[in-house]
Amino acid sequence: MTWYYVLAGVIGLAVGAGAAVLIQYFIRRRGQETVQNAKTEANNILSEALKAGEARKREILLEAKDESIKLRKETEQELRERRKEEQRQERRLQQKEENLDKKL
Repeated sequence: MTWYYVLAGVIGLAVGAGAAVLIQYFIRRRGQETVQNAKTEANNILSEALKAGEARKREILLEAKDESIKLRKETEQELRERRKEEQRQERRLQQKEENLDKKL
């Protein structure tokens, strides 16, 4: 009868050891899945951040281009006005010279 107890003990130890190995395997597998999920999520976040950064970069460049066009138009308008004023001054000067020539 004692050998039955010994055999039962050995079988119990084997089953317990097997169960421990299986439990450890599943825990390790679950941990690896968790790590893989975390890596995937981190990659997704990084990818989204890069996309958002590129979109913001394009937006800033577009705003800069618009501002450049606006400044260019303002400068061209100012230059046209200055030329117009210069031509007006030249005509006035020419009329004064003509009037002086007529008086002489």
